[in-house]
Amino acid sequence: MNSIDLQFAGEIREIRNRIGRSERKDYVTTYNEKEFLNGRTRDERVLILRTRGCSWSYHSGCSMCGFWEDTNPEINANDIMKQVEDFLKDHNKGDVLKVFTSGSFFDPLEVSEEIQVPIIEKLLNHYNFLIVESRPEYIINKAERLKQFAGKLQVAMGMESTDPDVLKYLINKNYNFEDFKRASETLHRNGISVRAYLLMKPPFMKEQEAIDDTIKSARDISSFADFISINPMNIQKGTLVESLYKEGNYRPPWLWSVVEVLLSLRDIHIPVVSLITGSGKSRGPHNGHSCDRIFSESIRKYSETGDFAYLENLSCECREKWESFKTEENSLPIQINEAVYNDF
Repeated sequence: MNSIDLQFAGEIREIRNRIGRSERKDYVTTYNEKEFLNGRTRDERVLILRTRGCSWSYHSGCSMCGFWEDTNPEINANDIMKQVEDFLKDHNKGDVLKVFTSGSFFDPLEVSEEIQVPIIEKLLNHYNFLIVESRPEYIINKAERLKQFAGKLQVAMGMESTDPDVLKYLINKNYNFEDFKRASETLHRNGISVRAYLLMKPPFMKEQEAIDDTIKSARDISSFADFISINPMNIQKGTLVESLYKEGNYRPPWLWSVVEVLLSLRDIHIPVVSLITGSGKSRGPHNGHSCDRIFSESIRKYSETGDFAYLENLSCECREKWESFKTEENSLPIQINEAVYNDF
């Protein structure tokens, strides 16, 4: 496990505790998306279950995570099973299903251990392939029980970065790359595939640093994962990142940077996608130019097909501004946003 900075963790906890929590007991939402998975474009249904919340959030949580307000501390196992049953009434058949909670599907304090396997079994009666998310520490003792779902189940872990300092001082993640590797090896021994989530541009990181960290982390993790999903920062409510953004001390990554990362990773042996949330908006990845829509659509089409042609020929006059932004920011001791840059 990774050690944490107690002062940093306290700042995250103080901001998070200002956010009210839900009293609802239904699932949070469901929606459709497409993704290039297992060699072809797949139609995917996403289900976000409402739970009592990530156990790590009860301590402090991660600097960018805003799922706290969707959680209900009174949720129990029966409530979660009812959410699954209600979901299947309207969406009872499909190809791929992604099931997210506010933290870890295999955390027994979030999703009771007695219902974890029954939920997987129930959902795989209706969907061909299932993806669930978990922190690595909950996987080690569960993987053998998951062997029966080999070839039909993928477990996703939010590694964010393989750099221990990024995890400790920028994200407040209390596990590290070694934890990920152990969990991955355990899952692979039992025939379960592994997805890694990487966070692009956590707080306090400059644009070029974010590009370099994401590329390095993806290369580091590619030997231990079957699939990489890069998540460029989108600013969520009630987070330290939002606080920095409102102060003018944070800018989400440029879409140019996302494209550079994806093109730089075209030589690794596993799929790398980026299904961006908030693309082209001020609180999400953006170039701040009329090209935002085209870039967003091109990244989406690449992530759905694995076809790099959607990325290779992108062009816009704002590229010069992006290059200049990185140069100016690298000359300063801190990261900057558009307002500061425009004052140069």
